[in-house]
Amino acid sequence: MINKKQIIKDYKLQKQPSGIYAVHNLKDNKMFIGTSKNLPAVIRRFDFTLKMGSFPFDDLINDYKRLGEKHFEIKVLDELDIKDETEQEIDKELKTLEEMWIDKLRKEGISFYNKK
Repeated sequence: MINKKQIIKDYKLQKQPSGIYAVHNLKDNKMFIGTSKNLPAVIRRFDFTLKMGSFPFDDLINDYKRLGEKHFEIKVLDELDIKDETEQEIDKELKTLEEMWIDKLRKEGISFYNKK
């Protein structure tokens, strides 16, 4: 017999990939950048919210509607190698990694929807 409670418990204990993601406007070279402790879920969520027009940043939604889906890419920029870190350590590493990516991308001429 299948133990549904055990399956749910095992799923919740699985470590999901954590890292930095971006929604990249390829035409205007702008990005929405963020961190997540569950990259697959955030990628699916952003893909859905963009297509539904319910993304929380109006500038990005307006560009998405104006330019179309083909000019946008949702991607993982970097992934943390998590071993035995605490939640606080992971949060700190993600924040540091995000700051590094913002600096790197600004030097490459990228502007951001959500970072000033």
